[in-house]
Amino acid sequence: MANNQSQIPAPVQAKLRSLQEAMKRDGLSALLFYSTGQLSMLEVNPVLWMSGVLPMGPNAGVLLTDSCDATMLISLSWDQGRVRRQTWIHDVRVAERFADAVQELVQQKSVKGKVGIVGWAFMPAALYQSLQRVLDGRVEVADPILSTLARFPGRESLPALQRAAELADSGFSAILQKAKIGMPEYELAAEVEYAMRSQGAEDNFGMVTASDHSHCAHPPADRRIQPGDIIIAEITPAIEGHFVQLCRTAVMGPASPLLREKFTILEEAMEKSLAQVRVGKKAGAISRVMNEVFTAHGYEKYCRPPYMRVRGHGLGFLSLPFSEIVDENEAVIEEGMCFVVHPNQYLPETGYLMLGDTVLVEANGPRRLTRTPLELFTVED
Repeated sequence: MANNQSQIPAPVQAKLRSLQEAMKRDGLSALLFYSTGQLSMLEVNPVLWMSGVLPMGPNAGVLLTDSCDATMLISLSWDQGRVRRQTWIHDVRVAERFADAVQELVQQKSVKGKVGIVGWAFMPAALYQSLQRVLDGRVEVADPILSTLARFPGRESLPALQRAAELADSGFSAILQKAKIGMPEYELAAEVEYAMRSQGAEDNFGMVTASDHSHCAHPPADRRIQPGDIIIAEITPAIEGHFVQLCRTAVMGPASPLLREKFTILEEAMEKSLAQVRVGKKAGAISRVMNEVFTAHGYEKYCRPPYMRVRGHGLGFLSLPFSEIVDENEAVIEEGMCFVVHPNQYLPETGYLMLGDTVLVEANGPRRLTRTPLELFTVED
């Protein structure tokens, strides 16, 4: 194995062995992991997964041969220092013309067979066509390799996951401490962001809004918080490329009996859905039991679009067991998977309410990663 095997972290070595087996199985001589500068919380980033570095710039890639010789291509010359500090890959090069740089690498490494592209789904068509041309058509889509191998964060990632969960708790605590009557939504969202960023969050996908009757989750705007408003918060900080999501609801001032009554339905749905997070069960069972709870309370029509779409999801960048938790998801839950379970729900009497958490699947069931209680919160201004 190239790249001085003794200096490569053990988890990376295991990853490389799995990739070697995949290349042999699929008849590939090399893999090209590709990423644009666009990032999604709901997708595994191929270059980050392979190199350990969050990519910047329009094009980034890692070419890995069947002997596990790896070279990283980046598009920003001034980013070399950061990349070299963070990656296990010793050969890092700046590529002004990405397709030409890949062609040069393939020739240098004497890659004679097919090159599988991991990240084809994100690759611009023009770039894919250029690679087809310069590599004489020896290009093959290899995204299934990533979707197969990137389903688990790995035990070595547990400290990062736990730290991200602590940051999510801090983000929601900021809502309870900082929310004030008259404060614009975007200012409250900024307080949440600051609380987590100041403690080391590398990223955050967050939606924090306040309304007397919200129809859906959406980015914060300039609406000012009013007495009795329901604050819904989806908070998703990242550490070392791993996201943890927390969904909660708070009300400005005392909660009405009606709101408390309706929120207990979400609590029931959460409790029963977590009971389905067991090794060997199918992900669709989580969604079905949630929908059964809401249906039993008379809200069957609100369990479908346009009111509701998914009942949870994986979290990308570095691991993604499955993209969506819906009734039809036949994916089998396995130990070590990490994903979000959230019976967030629009109810006609109250508007949209949130309750959800990230769980780590252990042998005896799910472990919630955050410590924020699964309850309705009140904010006294």
